[in-house]
Amino acid sequence: MKTFTLVNAEVGRARDVYAKLKKIDAEVYPLFGEFDFLVIADAADLKSAATKILEEIQKVKGVARTRTLVGAEL
Repeated sequence: MKTFTLVNAEVGRARDVYAKLKKIDAEVYPLFGEFDFLVIADAADLKSAATKILEEIQKVKGVARTRTLVGAEL
């Protein structure tokens, strides 16, 4: 499954947050608009997806807020 996490950085911390997000096992795209980054990650199941989001993305110093979408199979 894929997760799509939209990330907001604290003001003035975007470059630091980007550098740290690039170190995790995921694709990271800088954005302009409501969110600063899109992080696309693969996960085997919801538990491992939650761990990646909570332990690797949200704990990055300078991350202010996240919003995650989980890919579905139809």
